[in-house]
Amino acid sequence: MSHRLILPALAAALLAGCAGTTAPGQAAVSPALSLSQLKGEWRQVDAGPAAAKLQIDEQRLSIRAGCNGMFGPASLENGKLSAKPLAATMMMCPPEAMQRDAVLSRQLEAGMPAKLAQGQLQLGEGKDAMRFEKLPEGEIKFIYIAPERKACTGVAPMQCLQVRADKNQPWQLHYGEIEGFQPEPGVAYRLRIKEVKVDNPPADASSIRWILDLVVEQEVVKH
Repeated sequence: MSHRLILPALAAALLAGCAGTTAPGQAAVSPALSLSQLKGEWRQVDAGPAAAKLQIDEQRLSIRAGCNGMFGPASLENGKLSAKPLAATMMMCPPEAMQRDAVLSRQLEAGMPAKLAQGQLQLGEGKDAMRFEKLPEGEIKFIYIAPERKACTGVAPMQCLQVRADKNQPWQLHYGEIEGFQPEPGVAYRLRIKEVKVDNPPADASSIRWILDLVVEQEVVKH
């Protein structure tokens, strides 16, 4: 074979090898995010009692951000999560909660930039971005919460929630908290919670986690 044929063949081989590598200083392109990666329940982090709850199932999205539940067909295109048309329940709530609903509704219908980072979902950009953590799967239960805590002793003296599954049952002490739930003294609640089993819990910790799913009812109890 002549040198004229060897040199073009060698150049082609070198170009083919370079095509599958990333040049120094050039960031690799991340694969596009899909709805299937976001399937499940998510809870907003660092938002306290006003934390939004998001659920994505197949091609549908539902979210509650403090007042009404909103839901609609979801799509994820060009890195933006959108849901339109977005329907909502029609409860009256404090003005600040309804304002959060209105802002979020407009953002979702327009499309919110979405990305996954370190296991968290971020919607939006900048200082107003919302970050969510994925909730584990568990069993849904309904429980009643008494308007007052009661003194109890776990690892140390503490004030326990009083809970029961049925109004005809006696109150039972709950040695722990309900994640995402901040009860007010003098208010009785009925909650929908998610009960999650904990694998290999510490010796002084519970083998289950209770996570707030929905406040079904609440009532101020007068003494």
